[in-house]
Amino acid sequence: MKEITKFHFFWKNANGKWPLFSKPKDVLYSEIMTIVKFSYLFFLFALFVQLFADKHDANMKMIDPLWPMVVFKNISAGYLTLFFQINLFISFIWLCIKPNQKFFKVYAFIIYFLYIAFNNSFGKINHGSHLSLMILFCYMFIPTNRKDKYQEKTILTFATAQFFLLMAYSLSGAWKLFWGIVEFFNKDVSLFSPYSFRNVIIEQYQYVDPTLIGAWFLEHYYIGWVMYLAVVYIEICSVFILFKPNLHKIWGVLLLSLHLGIHFILRVNMFSAPLYIGVLFLMSPFYLKTDFKTTLLSLPGVFETRLLFQKIRKKN
Repeated sequence: MKEITKFHFFWKNANGKWPLFSKPKDVLYSEIMTIVKFSYLFFLFALFVQLFADKHDANMKMIDPLWPMVVFKNISAGYLTLFFQINLFISFIWLCIKPNQKFFKVYAFIIYFLYIAFNNSFGKINHGSHLSLMILFCYMFIPTNRKDKYQEKTILTFATAQFFLLMAYSLSGAWKLFWGIVEFFNKDVSLFSPYSFRNVIIEQYQYVDPTLIGAWFLEHYYIGWVMYLAVVYIEICSVFILFKPNLHKIWGVLLLSLHLGIHFILRVNMFSAPLYIGVLFLMSPFYLKTDFKTTLLSLPGVFETRLLFQKIRKKN
């Protein structure tokens, strides 16, 4: 893998201190295809859970159809739900058996895309499934074993899916930081104020019932603020984790903890989060085990600060 990536403008960064592709390509390919197979099994489980959440009957119709669903706006919501779920069940079951069947990969992505658009056509947008859709999109480009260099292409496609996921979290953190700076200069309660997370909780509790943990954080808002800053750090630094495979599983746990905290404090449910985080990072085929000290020193910010001090010492 090093020979293929060493001249690439982006993937050459994978050959740093902690090589992303340190394992033999045969091993990486085998592990990735196993993960892909399990991914479709997880999608099947998520779809089964969704069966009990969908309450669209034959008399319902979409209130505000999104653009992919405009052509289906006169069809009963109950019939559309049945169509999407049956087709996804068949597709995911087939892909669990043959995970690299090109037609079903493309078909599953299109149907899942329409299914998400359908579920968001009732006056409210739920972003919980968007990253799951991203995984299905990336999986479409995993080549069959009849293509040249199919193993290398599969490995890079999976790593690209990891990059997209991490970039999504980094953009979320960067957006929080940007508005924190804007609010700071406008002399509003900003990210840099101890009251910032408390205000987030208060605003959310106008729409949902307060939780016991959330009520505790309202009283102990300084602790909540520190945790809020930690969340922003985790999100912003996520994209830099791609080329630090020794942090893949750790960052996966941190991102999952982030979603659990949001759920138990703000009652914001992200059911699909364990799916895409677990598949891409808790099961990361690129994971490189290092000792505690090395892992700690490789954390974003810590590693760069240490490198800066080393350069200053050399100059002196």
